[in-house]
Amino acid sequence: MRDGVTIGELAGACGVSRDTVRFYERERLLPTARRTASGYRLYGEDEAGRVRFIRRAQSMGLTLEDIRELLRVQRLNTPEQCRRVGARLRARIQTVDERIEQLRAFREELARNLKRCERAEAEESCCPLVLDLAANGAKEKAKA
Repeated sequence: MRDGVTIGELAGACGVSRDTVRFYERERLLPTARRTASGYRLYGEDEAGRVRFIRRAQSMGLTLEDIRELLRVQRLNTPEQCRRVGARLRARIQTVDERIEQLRAFREELARNLKRCERAEAEESCCPLVLDLAANGAKEKAKA
């Protein structure tokens, strides 16, 4: 009789691949699995909970290093640890805000170019964006 579930069973129960479970183990996000006499990995309910925790944290945009820290903090419930988690979350928020700004600027550039293309279409002339891209490509080639 086994005491635990195999990697395939754990992966299936948590909605991840076996490779993901192995990756988490290599990255030390999961403890090294117990092994059967024939070498199969065995996992318990704690590991399943940890895989689910990691997936939720990743879906929030946290990095593996952030997750590692959160897993460590779960065992050390002190005000200092809470401050460190807060600092990590503030850093993530700043990164997200910066990315949002980049995406807004990119969207504005796309919209400007779309208007140029629509004007050229109405005038039945060549698309100015295509001409700009071709000209810039020729300039880059000349530099090389």
